Amino acid sequence: MRLQAISDVFNPISPLANLSLSAPHRVLVVGCAYGGLAAVVNLLDCDKGKARKSYYPDAPDFKETKSRDGVEITVLDERDGYFHSVGAPLAHTVPKHTVNMWKRFSRTNELRSERNLKFKHGSLKRVDPEAKVVEWLDRGGKTQHQAYDYLIMATGLKRHWPAVPKSGSYEEYLKDGKAFVSKIVGGDPRRPQEGRRVIVIGAGAVGIEFAGEIKFHYPSVNVTLIHSRDQLLSSEPLPSDVKDKVKDMLVEEGVDVVTGNRAAITELPNGEFEVKLANGNVLIADFVIDSTRKGEPTTDPLPEACLNKDKEIKVNLDLSFQDTIPNAASHFGVGDVVEWSGIKRAGSAMVMGQAAAHNIYAAILNSEYRHGSPKEQYKSLKLNKWEPVIGIAIGKQCLTWGSEGGMKYGVEVMQGYFGDDLGWAGNLKYIGLTDVEEVKEPQKPEAINVDVQEISAAA
Repeated sequence: MRLQAISDVFNPISPLANLSLSAPHRVLVVGCAYGGLAAVVNLLDCDKGKARKSYYPDAPDFKETKSRDGVEITVLDERDGYFHSVGAPLAHTVPKHTVNMWKRFSRTNELRSERNLKFKHGSLKRVDPEAKVVEWLDRGGKTQHQAYDYLIMATGLKRHWPAVPKSGSYEEYLKDGKAFVSKIVGGDPRRPQEGRRVIVIGAGAVGIEFAGEIKFHYPSVNVTLIHSRDQLLSSEPLPSDVKDKVKDMLVEEGVDVVTGNRAAITELPNGEFEVKLANGNVLIADFVIDSTRKGEPTTDPLPEACLNKDKEIKVNLDLSFQDTIPNAASHFGVGDVVEWSGIKRAGSAMVMGQAAAHNIYAAILNSEYRHGSPKEQYKSLKLNKWEPVIGIAIGKQCLTWGSEGGMKYGVEVMQGYFGDDLGWAGNLKYIGLTDVEEVKEPQKPEAINVDVQEISAAA
């Protein structure tokens, strides 16, 4: 029998590289948006003995139990901050929201001060579940390796600009956003050109919200929304009356809606765009927003054995990978990247992130007491499948629908569900993030009465 070479210990792909003398349980979170960030903040709280109240009442109660060996969290993400993709139609339409809807990890009080949390910026290339090592490329194009004990895949879908930023840095994102707004309004957003023509192609949620935000914030701009199918939101499992109501609300906001026509776009020499419809009609636009491209799961680095035909991760009800790869129980998937019921939403991703964090922490505590301790083992939290629900912003109004609550819409619904920033302030409060510059030292001690309320994750 060949003995393992001592040099293999220093090979990052070798299983021996996974051995750790320093003892902390290493959790690698790939992707730090809604699901990944929820997992991170909940793991941090669990490690402090302050587990947050779970969305599910039957979640494991750790009773402030801390890990004996501690938890070391590493985040791998292409961006240097947390972007509110639900708010992309607003962030890429109104400059004041462009600035606010990207929170740099290094500029948030709760993340920058954690000693057991590290951020690495780059792109994931390969996951070796047997060795528990990932291969990734840093921003300089150099190959790096990262070992782990537990992995959370929270990379979501690969979406396209302007539904998501096309840059990984805050500074580049600001430049891109400013240029995009300029194309919408024809220059200075404070003085949009009268009668400027903007056409949005594709009436999924992103296209609908872009059309509504542009018309609401720049009433002098003519906005047309074109969709190839007869009904809007045609790919979503929603009742026909909901789809029809969304169209009516867009028209009420002042958007011209054209359905049942595919569109061919040609850029003209003078900088305008010719949009030819399937019925032969031709429209001329100053700017065209194409929102027809669908998001694709970002799962290429994973073994095919753990994916379904749509390249989504096959997970169990506790969000661990199904038993088709080595060490499946140490791998978790959350958010849009997994095969799950219902409509993919930010709120669902955050619930999954919290559940995965709690289940990993339960596994960590169980592993520390496996040697003859009478301590009770913590059970994994298993999630229920979800019915389709949706909340969509349409200018100054909002429409929500769920199988239990039915359809609701209007200005008051908008304020209750999204507020003035497509749910960004509520989301940050729910996650628990504040900017460094927003927190000021009080001039003198004073008694403060704090009214704590539960905040729903609107998305």
